[in-house]
Amino acid sequence: MSRLMCVLLPALLLSCAESGGPVYVDAEWNLTCTADSAVSCPGAPAKTCLGTEGQRAIVGEHRQPACTDDPIVAICEAVQHADGTRTVLLRADVGGQFAFELSGATIDAGDGIVEQTGCTVTITEDGLRSANGFCGTEPPSMEQPCQLTNVLVEGTDVSFDVECDSLPSLGYGVGAVGGGPTTIRFANCIGF
Repeated sequence: MSRLMCVLLPALLLSCAESGGPVYVDAEWNLTCTADSAVSCPGAPAKTCLGTEGQRAIVGEHRQPACTDDPIVAICEAVQHADGTRTVLLRADVGGQFAFELSGATIDAGDGIVEQTGCTVTITEDGLRSANGFCGTEPPSMEQPCQLTNVLVEGTDVSFDVECDSLPSLGYGVGAVGGGPTTIRFANCIGF
């Protein structure tokens, strides 16, 4: 028995050291209908326990109960490539009804630049997924509705500013309350 403990204990300690605890998310955004939307925007989003009007906030640790009694699902993973870039998946979700997701973004380890190819932002509102809006570092446009700026990776933490104009399907713009980009943060990520 003591030999088994001697073998298992280092493996358990290594596992705990690598994980750093549950993923923590601070994702707050505001949904707006833009006047020049290419699709019909449904108007001001409903008031929910995650925020009034278009304001939404998913803040807390993975599996922590949210205001809906559903647990927060917080995912922050990166796959490191041989050239030093990382492809990331970031998701903050409450009960499948409300979510913010950034997937397929390729972040250069040296300068934090996000490559446009494959990068998408998806917003889920009342269980309805807004079609993916392509993202990159250029200002929002019809071809690339979401702009990512100020990408910062520090250890296992990642943060960035995001602003979207008229996401396909639902037509919502995404940003901070009062306009401009909103800052999204994840901590204790895997692969960073």
